[in-house]
Amino acid sequence: MENQQIQVDQKLNMVLKHVPLGLAEIDSNGEIFFLNEKGVALLKPVRVAYNIKCNNLFPVLDRIAPALIDKIKTSSNDEGDMLSNEQHSFLLNFGSEKLERHFNFMITKISGDSMIVCFDDITEKMGKEKGMLHLAANRAIVQGKLEIATNVLHDIGNAVVGFGSYLNRIKRCTEGKSTESLHKLSVFFSNQQTGLASIIGEAKAGAAISMLANISEGQKNFQEEINKSITEQLRIINHIQEMLNIQRQYINGKTAMDKKPTNLRSIISDCMSMVFASIEKRGISVSVDMPETLPVINGDRTRLMQVILNLLKNSIEAIDINAEKKQIMVRLTIKDKIMIMHVQDSGTGFDKETGKKLFARGFTTKASGTGLGLDNCRSIIESHDGKIEINSEGFGKGSLATITFNI
Repeated sequence: MENQQIQVDQKLNMVLKHVPLGLAEIDSNGEIFFLNEKGVALLKPVRVAYNIKCNNLFPVLDRIAPALIDKIKTSSNDEGDMLSNEQHSFLLNFGSEKLERHFNFMITKISGDSMIVCFDDITEKMGKEKGMLHLAANRAIVQGKLEIATNVLHDIGNAVVGFGSYLNRIKRCTEGKSTESLHKLSVFFSNQQTGLASIIGEAKAGAAISMLANISEGQKNFQEEINKSITEQLRIINHIQEMLNIQRQYINGKTAMDKKPTNLRSIISDCMSMVFASIEKRGISVSVDMPETLPVINGDRTRLMQVILNLLKNSIEAIDINAEKKQIMVRLTIKDKIMIMHVQDSGTGFDKETGKKLFARGFTTKASGTGLGLDNCRSIIESHDGKIEINSEGFGKGSLATITFNI
């Protein structure tokens, strides 16, 4: 019977020794009677960091959970749980390096002056929980942004449709018979010049007919200019609607490409037209250098417009409105079956560290930026078997964006 009890005690000691939690049996003064292998491993970094060599738990607790010392010293003699799942955080100092750690404690009194302290390092677990919470928060933020973006796109779409309808009404009004009637009246008076001269005199008749002819010609030119402007505005509206459709596809997760033979010169010209108002308002000088004829590339026109518009917009915003030099240069060249596009500006520029992060998703240098623009640009260009990079020699030295396409 005694041998069986010894065997049970040995098994129990073996279990306690290898249990995957720190276990320490101490008295009310913190003296350690038993410390299992896991406990030794968990306490070793603290002992080393603070040069604790005595066989007492209190000096260790004083560094990682000082509140527990008073609870142990003032505990009653009643057996049972003293505390359960109490978490304590502390900084572990290794010279200039400080590591944040988190321990969980449970204390059970087993007799009047003996208690078991159970502890574990939950730093990794808490890190994972924080990571999951952060991920969930980010997902909620992204979802909120998507909902906002959907509403914004819907509102912009409605505004664009309304704007387009008013332009069409203006176009219909200008396509009336007024110019044609004025021309016919001018021709009629010209044919009746002899009769008119006999009534009001030749000089007055000639002047009236000449004035009427000039008014007719001026009205015709004016109407042609209005029609040309309206046509251009409607074309821009069409491009905006195409871009809105692309953005809706991004939001809905549908990103299929619509690649067709595309003329990059035409895309650049359209993009320049769309940012012209911003360029003119800021007084920026723009130079565009492109060959008259270019080989076509197989690409998605709307998405390539999105990239070029983003680069132009970044260059415009990078130039201080009060700067002495305000210049953007767009250049397109062909070299060794490669089409190269440069967008260079005299803006604020950036340092090397910023340059390394420009295409990182979520990174932005703008107070109201999302950090998604350049990341999307890179994805679009790479989907066209191309490359994009942006360089700067430093702050105040502008930037150079380079896009290369294989012909």
